[in-house]
Amino acid sequence: MVIEFFWWALIVSAVGYFIVMLIITIGWFRIKRFNNQVTSPVVNVSIVVAVRNEEKNIEQLLKNIFRQDYPQENFEVIIIDDHSEDFTRKIIGKFRKDNKVKNIVLGKPEGTGKKTALAHGIELAVGELIITTDGDCEMGEQWLNRMVAFYQQDQPILTIGPVVYNHGKGLLNKFFSLDFLSLVASGAGSVGAGNPMMGNGANLMFNRKVVNEINKNTTGNKFASGDDVFLIHKIVEEKGSGAVQFIKDPQALVYTEAPSTVNAFFKQRIRWASKARGYRAGWPVIVALAVLFFNLMLVITFAGGFYKSWIFAIFSLFILLKYLFDFPLINEFSSFVNRRPLKRYLPLFELIYPFYIVFVSAISLFFKYEWKGRSGLR
Repeated sequence: MVIEFFWWALIVSAVGYFIVMLIITIGWFRIKRFNNQVTSPVVNVSIVVAVRNEEKNIEQLLKNIFRQDYPQENFEVIIIDDHSEDFTRKIIGKFRKDNKVKNIVLGKPEGTGKKTALAHGIELAVGELIITTDGDCEMGEQWLNRMVAFYQQDQPILTIGPVVYNHGKGLLNKFFSLDFLSLVASGAGSVGAGNPMMGNGANLMFNRKVVNEINKNTTGNKFASGDDVFLIHKIVEEKGSGAVQFIKDPQALVYTEAPSTVNAFFKQRIRWASKARGYRAGWPVIVALAVLFFNLMLVITFAGGFYKSWIFAIFSLFILLKYLFDFPLINEFSSFVNRRPLKRYLPLFELIYPFYIVFVSAISLFFKYEWKGRSGLR
């Protein structure tokens, strides 16, 4: 009786996961490639960056931004230092002085945390558009041009840009990169399916006036991070799903650093997973539950193999099915972001993923997390 119950639970969870992945994958194929050019940009942009202890990366970010094929008189860079304990502020000041640039604003919030820093940066912004990125990011010379061109064509309230990890060595880096790629791809596919659910603050663009108006009518949430995701949900709620779009253009890619250790990886993923407790929109909740339920059933099935060895064969069969469900989206998105070699590691990734995602989900539900030297966060 117990085995029969779990058997049907496994089948139901697999069907639910398959439906979700089918919707997301079709959504990715529905997004049209963006090819338009902008020759005379007329939009003023505020690039807002919240940083903390980024002395190793901040100069490279600034070099990338000031190499953009976009008139400097049409953009400003607002960097909000979240009480760094290293030389981040000095490096920014030196870059500003050495390169004689006047359009860098360096601020410091009264409170602490990335959310507070971003909010302060948005308050200081004057551009029609705000683009957020992170202190450890890099981008090509056409990035700003392509993002603005997309806005000029379709006028979305919020645009989700593609983000990918930099190339790294070692099997762990491949796992981290593939996991991140699957998250970004799922977010993009959901936009194409008409159900925007998540984006990454490393490459997010939105209309300043509209978002400020929305924020005025929104009470703050209790989470220390996740404003990128909750902003997407709020815009969809108030303006409809068409107000959020994904730019399908490799030149709009932003590259960020993968976690350097397993410990850093888990801390980051627990921080991200903790946002799910604040989801109120239907589609994000459905996706989160479908993914968790199916992977939980896979873990239980694996454990059942120690009771009846033939259950290991069932586990292997459903891992194969999961691979077949995931492959079309991973295959297409990895080609889009020029990370095709990652596909080779997908079979191994499928074996590890159920245990990893169940562990991270459980920890995020019951424990607080640490971020950049700050502990006890939710």
